[in-house]
Amino acid sequence: MKRTLKLLIGAFVLSASAPGGAQMASDFYLSSEIGVHFAKGPKLKAYPNDRASICDEFINPLYSTVTTVMGFEDTNCTGPNRGAGSDLSNDFDSETGVLAGVALGYRLRPNVRLELEYFYRQARFDETHDVPRNVPAGTGNLNVDKLRDEIRSATDRIGTLDAHNLFANVYYDFVGTARLTPYVGLGIGLGFTDLDYTSHWVRNRDPANIRTGDGLPNAAQIQQNLAGTYSLARKKLSDTLFGVQMLLGVDYALSETLAVGIKGRYVRYNDLRDTIVWDPLRSHVPNIRRDGSEPVSARLKVSDIEAFGVSLNLKYYF
Repeated sequence: MKRTLKLLIGAFVLSASAPGGAQMASDFYLSSEIGVHFAKGPKLKAYPNDRASICDEFINPLYSTVTTVMGFEDTNCTGPNRGAGSDLSNDFDSETGVLAGVALGYRLRPNVRLELEYFYRQARFDETHDVPRNVPAGTGNLNVDKLRDEIRSATDRIGTLDAHNLFANVYYDFVGTARLTPYVGLGIGLGFTDLDYTSHWVRNRDPANIRTGDGLPNAAQIQQNLAGTYSLARKKLSDTLFGVQMLLGVDYALSETLAVGIKGRYVRYNDLRDTIVWDPLRSHVPNIRRDGSEPVSARLKVSDIEAFGVSLNLKYYF
């Protein structure tokens, strides 16, 4: 990809210093492209509303007697600030993928084009990362205790990212008389984006290896009920993202109606946001009360969704 980028920039510089671009037969054109893109590694952040495991009625039938959690007097199993400050984060690696698109364009002025573009991109991350256990202690984050006292493994996984994009672009062409026409462009649009996501938390099988509940009168019951349980959330995250892109390319006129070229783009989106539910939650239904109340879920935010792409394109003027 680095070699392709160098060729693209080199062709742009050379053609920009040439006499100019070719005059095409029509102001309207159709274009198609195929190429690759480099997707930056996403950053994931989860904001769950769960409480400490000792506040789960399925695990601790005596939850209502617990008046303090983690030494904070204003945090208890029946208090109002459920899950406050228990956010978790994870970072993933970058990936390459395919990019393909079509566009309808119109030459508004000799050196200005407007374009409505659709392009599709896909990146197969297929990455599983451990949930970081180095959450600072003493911050009131309930997951500090869970990860330390009961969890055998906790992982986040992202699979395939699929994005269908619709953008409006404006281009400036360095036009003239030569066959080469370099251009720059700017676009805004929407990315209809899906991302496969899985969260999997597994507890120690042996109650002797669980410290959750230590100091409570029914600690042995809590630890027995927790042993071997797991929490699982699996979902295709979906959101419509606002995006901005910058474009750079050069076309070579084969005739008055046909041109081929190479195009580079950088596109950046706002954060993807969705909600997940762990079902099962600690091997039971996704709430912490036997009467079905107090359901547990998490808000997710996926940031740094951006990509650099290079593609070959074909334009037909009609």
